[in-house]
Amino acid sequence: MLIDKPYKRLQKDPVWGDECRIIESLHGASDALPALVGGGVRDLLLGRSVKDLDVATAFPDTARELAREFAKKTGRTFVEYTHKQSIYRVVAPGHPQVDFTDPVGGTRDSDLNRRDFTINALALGLIGNEKGVLMDPADGAGDLERGIIRMTSPDVFDDDPLRVLRAFRFSAELGFSIEEKTLSVVSEHSHKLANVAGERIQPELLGVLVSDCAAGQIAGMEEAGILKALFPELELSKDVEQNTYHHLDVWDHTLEAVKHLEGILRFDDEIFEPYIAKLTQYTRFVYTSGHTRKGLIILAMLLHDICKPHCKGIRDDGRITFIGHERMGSELVYGYLDRLKFPGYERDYVSDLIRGHLRPAILGRDEPDRPRTAYRFFRDYGESALGIILISLADRLAAQGPLVTEKVNRRHRDAVAFLLKTLFEQDGIAVRPPQLIDGRTLIRELGIKPGPIVGHLLRRVMEAQVMGDVNNEKEAL
Repeated sequence: MLIDKPYKRLQKDPVWGDECRIIESLHGASDALPALVGGGVRDLLLGRSVKDLDVATAFPDTARELAREFAKKTGRTFVEYTHKQSIYRVVAPGHPQVDFTDPVGGTRDSDLNRRDFTINALALGLIGNEKGVLMDPADGAGDLERGIIRMTSPDVFDDDPLRVLRAFRFSAELGFSIEEKTLSVVSEHSHKLANVAGERIQPELLGVLVSDCAAGQIAGMEEAGILKALFPELELSKDVEQNTYHHLDVWDHTLEAVKHLEGILRFDDEIFEPYIAKLTQYTRFVYTSGHTRKGLIILAMLLHDICKPHCKGIRDDGRITFIGHERMGSELVYGYLDRLKFPGYERDYVSDLIRGHLRPAILGRDEPDRPRTAYRFFRDYGESALGIILISLADRLAAQGPLVTEKVNRRHRDAVAFLLKTLFEQDGIAVRPPQLIDGRTLIRELGIKPGPIVGHLLRRVMEAQVMGDVNNEKEAL
């Protein structure tokens, strides 16, 4: 819902009110006529918090000196850099970031009209006759009220192809629909995403995936050709028939799995009830890149069956198989994420989730040996194990073919419950058993030589601990 008098709200803001009063007091402000522009104005109108301040002057060659004076007056650092235009940034630890720019095209209207979407083509005057005045040449305020993402012109996607993905990120973040003509132009330009720097794609893509409507946005991005540009192999999964444990082809199954995962990550199911705090902490974890673990989990779900088309086989009895698709998919996706410049630890995490997404199902088939199987699972996957458990559950729920019975689903669910209990309640025994014996003792007492056999025996001892067969050094020997 839009709010009245955004300038008054800006003045009352404990951070931005002071910043704007300082800008208003600058010596050159009356000549430059600075205004808050872009996303900050949009967020003020929506009643959202303003993250950073983008200030554009009304006349050319005025922003640089204004930024210098602002930096001097506030005791912060002035940084100048150029991407497609010169940006004068004022920064300091513990303070908000403030960017100053000259108007592109030389006037306020030309500057606003070259912005990506109408909801960002807004300015709020900070001084003189413009003070408190909302400047809105493209009716962005009207689109905010209507809940629409609309381009300012078709040329904006030529200027920066990343905007085709940004349209979906805004749609997901704000819950807005993309206007039909804009969506058509997005589809025409989506192939250009393949040439956009990966580090720019990351935040836009994950911004879509962490929203409350990821599956719907993914379907829209697929129709617009965006997924084909980012992950070409996904296109091959359409119309790929699966075995009778599945009721959908590979692509539709993938979408269904993402939908189930979105529900799972709300942790409403009683299976999660004892562990909600720990599960929430796990999924909300923020990496040094600023990416959340939740976004990476959903990304892994989107790509978990990407290599099924390459691994499809048909046995003599007519049964369809996809042997090795998880291993091949893990390797392919690692390469995709490398191209998109994801940090190595995030590439490893997503690849682990894809490689291991079938592992929890093994516990459902082999109940007597569950403790040993669980130990090996947690040993092999470490912090990735919980993410694998979550996508495995979504994968199972999305596969409801003729051979799937309530028994099959219950068995898998029991296996997941066992893994969660093992991880959160029996961590010291079943996940990280205390060491009863070391390699040196084995070499001395058994008269063996150093080598791979020592590590093999130590692993066997730990598995025997988990099964309750050994409890001390003597029994281990």
